[in-house]
Amino acid sequence: MLGDVVELSVAVRNLDEAVERYTRLFGLKVHRRGESREFGFNNAVLPTGIGHIELLQPTDPTKHVAQFLKKHGEGVYLVGFEVKDVPKAVSHLRAQGVRVEHGRPNLAWVHPRDAHGVFVELRKREDYTSA
Repeated sequence: MLGDVVELSVAVRNLDEAVERYTRLFGLKVHRRGESREFGFNNAVLPTGIGHIELLQPTDPTKHVAQFLKKHGEGVYLVGFEVKDVPKAVSHLRAQGVRVEHGRPNLAWVHPRDAHGVFVELRKREDYTSA
C-alpha cells in the first residue's frame, strides 16, 4: 500500500533560520513558502528529488505543530508516503481499526498513536514544476 517516502516535515522554532541552514548545508532550494491558518503554521517546501522536506514553524499554540514542538523540540514531525489510491488505503486502514483523518481526495493522515508515534501522511506525489 505504501510507496516512496515523498515528504518529511520538520517542526522548527525559526523558519528563516531553518531555511537558511537547509539551503546552505544541503544545497536545497525553496519551491514555495506559505501559511496554513487551518493547521497553524508557516512553511517552506524544499524539493529533494522524488519528494520534499517541509519546514514548519508554528503560528498557533493550540495546534498540533506547536504542541509537538513544545513536547518534543525541533525534529521530524511527519513522514509522507506516496499512495496510489488514497481513499482505498483509508478504507483499508479504517477496517483495521486505525484512526485516519481523510479530509481531501488525495491526502489523509494516520494518527501517531496508531503508527508507533509517527504521524503518517498518505498522499499523491507532488509536482514541483509550478508554484
